Amino acid sequence: MNLACSARQSISDARSWLLILIFSFSSVFSTAPVAADKKDNEQDDEESQPRVLTDVGSLVDDTHGMISEGFSSFIVQIDDFIGSGELSSRDNSSWARIRVDAVKPGAEELRFAGKVKLRIVLPQSQQRFRLLVSNEDEASSAANSDAAQRERIAGDDNNDVALALRFIRTAQDRVELKYDIGARYKDDKGQLFGRIIAGIEKQSRFRFTNTFTNNFTYFSSSGYRNNFRIDSRRNFFDRESLFFRNSFELSWRKGDKGVGIGETIGIYADLGKRRALALEGITGYATVRNEGVPKHYRGAEVRLRFRQSVWRPWFYYEIWPSVSWSSSNDYEQAYGGLFRIEVTLGKI
Repeated sequence: MNLACSARQSISDARSWLLILIFSFSSVFSTAPVAADKKDNEQDDEESQPRVLTDVGSLVDDTHGMISEGFSSFIVQIDDFIGSGELSSRDNSSWARIRVDAVKPGAEELRFAGKVKLRIVLPQSQQRFRLLVSNEDEASSAANSDAAQRERIAGDDNNDVALALRFIRTAQDRVELKYDIGARYKDDKGQLFGRIIAGIEKQSRFRFTNTFTNNFTYFSSSGYRNNFRIDSRRNFFDRESLFFRNSFELSWRKGDKGVGIGETIGIYADLGKRRALALEGITGYATVRNEGVPKHYRGAEVRLRFRQSVWRPWFYYEIWPSVSWSSSNDYEQAYGGLFRIEVTLGKI
């Protein structure tokens, strides 16, 4: 009897150990796929990080492409309306430029400004028409602005905008005439204007290329403004990517006595297709002290300009560190600069 009970107990214990072993093995084999799935998930997470960046880049490219296509389609509609209505086989060279600037003029506070400029070319008009929309004062110069604070033009808080239709006529290869008819809104005042830009290019000794340009603008309210400029350029080592340039300018405007004189001298280099560097010196002088111009000599400025396209061919940034000696600051040395981000739509 005791032997039978002992045998039964042994069988029962054996069954118990067998069940434990079966459960243990089943647990091992059942958790193996779970561990494998966990490892696969970790690998997926690691691979998903660059994939997310790729997706973001694709989204940005798609968005930029969609906006550029919409912009180009809008230009084609304008061209069809003004032209013959036949599709042109030429590539449209219209573009839109959007800039955001952080400006620190010498002895001034940091400020921010946004700018937009559009150039619309109409191929069916033999590319002789331009529609220009801008909130930039293109006529600003070293002659009429404080030479040590020219970046202030980019940083002023204003809501000015100008729209003009430009007609281009080329009499010869080196002679060009431009006629602008448009309207401008500035300083809470709207006015019409007409502009004539005449330019001629001549070669001189020592392999200098001189360009003479006269820009005469008449505003319906504020009167005339005239700028005459001589640009002298010479390439180094017969390379277009490295050159010296000097710009000398004279300016007159209604309401101001005398003449404004400005000069910009610099060395410019293209460091590849997406990078450019320039070193410039700027100075200005006024023959007569008008209101807001307490001194004849406006001051001087030296600045370094670096421009590069990063990430995408239509995305740029610029850095302009500068040092100036301005009449508005009693010619004391002051440091300034500009940081710019630019996005281009359409023709790059």
